[in-house]
Amino acid sequence: MKKPTIELKSTEFTEVIEIERTVTPDEEKRVDHVFVRRRKICKRHPEGFATEEYARFDIEWPEEIKEDIKEEIKVNS
Repeated sequence: MKKPTIELKSTEFTEVIEIERTVTPDEEKRVDHVFVRRRKICKRHPEGFATEEYARFDIEWPEEIKEDIKEEIKVNS
């Protein structure tokens, strides 16, 4: 069962600014390794309290659709 990946978004209380995003594909595991560096700023804090955080997650590749190839073989009699 796949786990949904939920990206952090800005709200009325916090502002999220993405600083860096690195995506590394992994052919063997069929996933993209994603590394995100972002700054979160608290809008309710009088001085705009800011923190920096790092997140790492994997995004699975879509399943390949395999088509059955049927060839007609004609036997010459």
